[in-house]
Amino acid sequence: MCMRSVPRVSITIVLSIVEVELPFAQRGTAAREGEQASERATECVETGSEKAVAGREGGSGDELRMPWLCSVSGFEWGMEEQRKEQESRMSAGINIGLAALFLLMYSVFSKQPNNAGVYFGRDLLRQRKLNKLRERTLESFIPSVGWIVRAWRFTEAEVLETAGLDALVFLRVFNLSTKLFAICACLGAILAPLYYTVKHDSPSQIYTESFDHFTILNLNHGSKRYWVIFGSVYFISFCAYILLYLEYSSITKKRLEYLHNARPQPDQFSVLVRAIPKPSEGKSHSDMVEEFFTEYHPGSYTSHQMIYNAGHIESMIHKFELLQDEIGWMKKLDPSKRKPKRAGLCGLYGPKIDPIERLTAKLEDLHGKIRQAQHDVLHKNKEIPAAVVTFRNRRGAAVAAQSQQAENPMSWVTEWAPEPRDVYWPNLSVSFSQLWIRQIFVGVLVFLTTILYTIPNAFVQGVGNINILKNWKYMPKIVVVILDFPGVAWFVEGYLSTLLLAALLYFIPPMLLALSQLEGPSSKSNQERNAAAKFFYFLAGPVFFIQVLSASVLDEVEFLTDPAEIPLRLASDIPRQATFFMSYIMTTGWAGFPLEILQIGLLILNMLKRHTLKEDSNHPELELYSLPYYRVIPQLLLFILVGLVYAVIAPLLPPFLLVYFALGYVVFKNQIMHVYEPAYETGGQYWPQVHNRIVAALFLMQITFVGIFQTSMSTRVSALVVPLPILTILYYQYCLKRFYPVFVRFSVESTTKKDAEDERKGMKDEITKCLEKAYLHPALHPVELTRRASDSNTDPLLPSADSSSMA
Repeated sequence: MCMRSVPRVSITIVLSIVEVELPFAQRGTAAREGEQASERATECVETGSEKAVAGREGGSGDELRMPWLCSVSGFEWGMEEQRKEQESRMSAGINIGLAALFLLMYSVFSKQPNNAGVYFGRDLLRQRKLNKLRERTLESFIPSVGWIVRAWRFTEAEVLETAGLDALVFLRVFNLSTKLFAICACLGAILAPLYYTVKHDSPSQIYTESFDHFTILNLNHGSKRYWVIFGSVYFISFCAYILLYLEYSSITKKRLEYLHNARPQPDQFSVLVRAIPKPSEGKSHSDMVEEFFTEYHPGSYTSHQMIYNAGHIESMIHKFELLQDEIGWMKKLDPSKRKPKRAGLCGLYGPKIDPIERLTAKLEDLHGKIRQAQHDVLHKNKEIPAAVVTFRNRRGAAVAAQSQQAENPMSWVTEWAPEPRDVYWPNLSVSFSQLWIRQIFVGVLVFLTTILYTIPNAFVQGVGNINILKNWKYMPKIVVVILDFPGVAWFVEGYLSTLLLAALLYFIPPMLLALSQLEGPSSKSNQERNAAAKFFYFLAGPVFFIQVLSASVLDEVEFLTDPAEIPLRLASDIPRQATFFMSYIMTTGWAGFPLEILQIGLLILNMLKRHTLKEDSNHPELELYSLPYYRVIPQLLLFILVGLVYAVIAPLLPPFLLVYFALGYVVFKNQIMHVYEPAYETGGQYWPQVHNRIVAALFLMQITFVGIFQTSMSTRVSALVVPLPILTILYYQYCLKRFYPVFVRFSVESTTKKDAEDERKGMKDEITKCLEKAYLHPALHPVELTRRASDSNTDPLLPSADSSSMA
């Protein structure tokens, strides 16, 4: 297909929009593609090439041919490919250099005692022995790779015991991807020579020594070598089915084992109830809850905890904690440096008072206000129509959480209560009837954000084109002169665009997380899973498809409105973007993972604390963070999508992904064991989301090859690939029936067995007692003038005999 399927009038509209919205990128992606399409079409007509493709109006489907078969100037094409090759080498060199530098810096910085709070926060929290960090030696300044060996030696059992099943499932995504792309890389050792050794009939079809020489772009139309590609597509598809099935089955078993072996937790016996009907006169919501569950769950209901709107108390407690921090900091200062201040307005009059005495007086006054506010909330009927209901056993909780409670499905709505530490309390005050309105509103905002993102995305693509930068009328002449240097041009076009794209994407996940909070989920884990889903769709849309199709928003909409054209369009556009994604993999992964382990932000913050706040380096104040699954998992899925789509098209790309996932596995295993502290535990509920996205990527690969075989061989050969997407759908439906319910529901069989085990151990009475105030709003807990050592909401109900050695 020499020309796009998009009519010229659409290209004109796209050009006008780009000129109006982005003057800087007035010759942006859509314009460049339109010009290139027109030039190729003209060349095809002038040379009378039989391989030119008629447009949508002028030709039948049998006349379609791959766009790279059009005759072009061999010299111009060679220069273009040579430039791309230089850009790829520049990008690879920069990223490999940065990765090596960051890893060497981490190797040295992690050995310094002052940085223990940055690189070994979890170890310090659990008072593990860090003998090697007690003093500086010459060895501590010599880079080494010992940390890689230590991280690799951690077993799955150790990860599970230390960080939970969520962390283990996260690492197994890296393992699965490594296995899958190792197979693809081995297959690439066959496909790359197959593409490289093609003999062309026309000199104009000969590619220069470049990356494209090792891709499907180099094959002649109708070549018998396409049958090898045909077999490769089937081979990768069945390998993916087997690996995904085995992984799903293994993780399902581990989830069941994890739940069976888990110590008693409040969420195992508790159900969140929303949409409680309005009480009759003289009754409260609490009375309604007690009457309803006593009547319909008489054998299992034990108690309930009403939800209160205590947001204003949370702000007071925050101020209270800030005052505690300030007093603690003042106590560390030398008494001679604590200057007394007058007690009057702005310190202008009154007796002089020591700063600690003044702050302590404020603290005591605020403490009294907090206690009074808590009393008012608890005793003045400020409850909201939501409650956490506790049951005597897990079986009773499962029946209540997984069944409809009333004839009206919009009242007495139940769901499993999150862990106490996982509850997002502000959303519990949201009316149940508002949730669906919020979801629609957030969906519209996400859609608009995705569309608006194409504007800065076009800007980034414009920055990555040296010709656009030179022709921009506002560009200073000195910059134009600098851009003429060969090294600068290679850096701008080969590295800068992918670097800017990665930087631009950095701010998207927090924004999507905020929108997910606005939707109203009751737990932080649900919010992060929703944000992860949004971020993946965001990456798959503006980043993958618009980059692949090199299209504007209107071009993208026209593409989606013609489903029959989708395989052909994917077949024509996907192969040409292999170089970009190779550069993106190196920028985001090869340099991104070492930057992750270096923790440059926390390192700088730690240094500032030590030199400005005079923090004790031997007893640093730990500020632990949880692993941002909502940010990392969608990026992994994007690279799996890219890898599957390009595994056969560009067989040199899977080795880059193999390095990406192997490096990521080691880095995040180290971070999970030493740095990140889990904020919640869902028992591996991220896995179904990951599995479904990988299956969707596999489906997209197969649809792409339906189009490739239709345009390069014949419709009959294309029909032989059609069973693959059908098999993928059948496989997905089977997993949906066989494995997915284990991740969203608890069986009566497993809960009954677990309850019987607790009975044999004599733990029932103690469990019931510990559940009484597990779900009391944190702002309503008694506030002490001195800090407590731990938060009870994050501790297990019953300590085990080896609790001191857990972690």
